[in-house]
Amino acid sequence: MKYIIAIGIFQALLAAVLLLRSRYRKNADDLLISLVVCIGLHLSIKFFIFTFVEDQQVLNMMNTFIGFCYIPLLYLYTLKIIRPEFVSASKWYLFIPFIIGAIGYFSTVCVLSVTSPNAYLVLYWYNTISLYTLLPLDIIFSSGIIYLAINKLPRNSQEKKLIVQLASLFLCIGILGTVFTIFSSTIFNLNYLSRSIIYALLIVITIRIISYKYNVFVEPVSQSTGNEMLLTLANYGTLVETEIETTSTNTILPKSTEVVSNQEIEPLKLQKRKEILSQSEMFKILLKLEKAMENEQYYMDSELTLDKLSKLIGVNKYHISETLNHFVNKPFYTFVNEYRIEYVKEKLKSLSVKNSSISILELAYESGFNSKSSFNRYFKEITTYTPREYLNLVVTEELAL
Repeated sequence: MKYIIAIGIFQALLAAVLLLRSRYRKNADDLLISLVVCIGLHLSIKFFIFTFVEDQQVLNMMNTFIGFCYIPLLYLYTLKIIRPEFVSASKWYLFIPFIIGAIGYFSTVCVLSVTSPNAYLVLYWYNTISLYTLLPLDIIFSSGIIYLAINKLPRNSQEKKLIVQLASLFLCIGILGTVFTIFSSTIFNLNYLSRSIIYALLIVITIRIISYKYNVFVEPVSQSTGNEMLLTLANYGTLVETEIETTSTNTILPKSTEVVSNQEIEPLKLQKRKEILSQSEMFKILLKLEKAMENEQYYMDSELTLDKLSKLIGVNKYHISETLNHFVNKPFYTFVNEYRIEYVKEKLKSLSVKNSSISILELAYESGFNSKSSFNRYFKEITTYTPREYLNLVVTEELAL
């Protein structure tokens, strides 16, 4: 078991380092960092206990309190992904079980350290209360997080997949813990097996977080900030990061791009270059793009990028870029944001007809924007109205009818 724990500690440390060193770290990622750090601390405490403690009662019954942190942190991460403006500290009360568990844990450690005659009784009650509190909370709230992510996050969003998978793993931990607790009284060695499986699942959780962030690291040029990127070579084979203004006479690269948010960084444009795709090929790709946007609503993914869209619809990302830049004369994010603006416009119309309360900012985030300034700028460019002006216009038209 110690080998499993040691691997888990290493994986948690690796995940925390990758998250901390990421150039593309978002505010919500701080909650993921907290989650993997808690997993690392949990496993470190267990490694210490299994290495230096010989008391069999402590080895079998000493639960750690850090497990009470996992579900609250994942829940806060989910809320932060759904609403980027959400303040995590407003839900501080979610950590009350963690605080109570910490008090109980250290009180039990103190009683055991002074070899009190009632030490094992205290250990028994601490273990029983913490176990029968933690397992139901894991099962109930993991299920709630899965439901929330499925219903509130855009279809095929990477964050949605991450949250559902992590919550499912925590749900498995809760269910397995319950099953093992029920049968542990009849099968002596089941306690060792159950702990090994649960620690292995914690390792899987950290590996899944690492894989998620690795996918972010390799996002395409349109997601990069701070540096200028060389577009492609003549054969579209590779991308190379550099800081030059031009390459050959056939390709011109912009020196810099004004950055307001990740969504506002336009993909680099191909200029003065002979198209590789024919007009009919680009037309077919455009039809596929439009069908995907209209039917699957990929634009509602606030982290949608050229790479993601390419994988979702099964079309080479360079072909998508060429089609947008040369067939419809629109950069990637302009193409995507037009669908987002159209979504907001339709929502404003339908809500005004129903006389429902309208929050323009909530609609902006729901449509896929992750920045108020980006939403306002694109809305003005596409409609020639500000969002408020457009809403007033819609209301006026409804009253006239």
